Amino acid sequence: MSTMSADNTIASWPEDARKAAKKVIAQYGQPDAASDAMLVWHNKGPWKRIVASRTPDKHRFPAMHPDSMEQVVSYRVPVDKFDDLARFDGSVTVDRTRGEMAARCDLEANNLLALNLAHDIVTGKRTVAGARAYYGRAIKRFKEKQVMDPYQKKLVFSTRSGMTADPDVSTIMPKMPKMGKMK
Repeated sequence: MSTMSADNTIASWPEDARKAAKKVIAQYGQPDAASDAMLVWHNKGPWKRIVASRTPDKHRFPAMHPDSMEQVVSYRVPVDKFDDLARFDGSVTVDRTRGEMAARCDLEANNLLALNLAHDIVTGKRTVAGARAYYGRAIKRFKEKQVMDPYQKKLVFSTRSGMTADPDVSTIMPKMPKMGKMK
């Protein structure tokens, strides 16, 4: 995809979504795929996938902002931690079958922060309340003093593609072939 076509694609996007997409383009280059609704990058930096969306979602945690960029990592979340992650941040999502965890915000630094804190919840290092408080303090410090928290700079855990999927267990037994008459 050429610079011209990515720029043409996002030209009519809302300003917040356009700004987020331009930051991704500046950091990771042209997308691997594009439509009127989204730009997609595969295997860039620590990310399995990056999706910049035309339509941002309004998000109020920790303060009002648009969620227009999703960044995905390979990560296996134990089933008993799904509710904790949902209580932590509705913009952190998990796909058990694919073995993916994603964060959706308007800045990569905030997605890194969210995913690092989600990892802390999964591993028991932090409670949901502790992670929410930490997230709020880090964002406030960044907005007021332009001081980036270490959790906003890089992932603090490793991601392993292919080892994180959980295809679950079949509950429907295959039909057994009919046995012929015994002689």
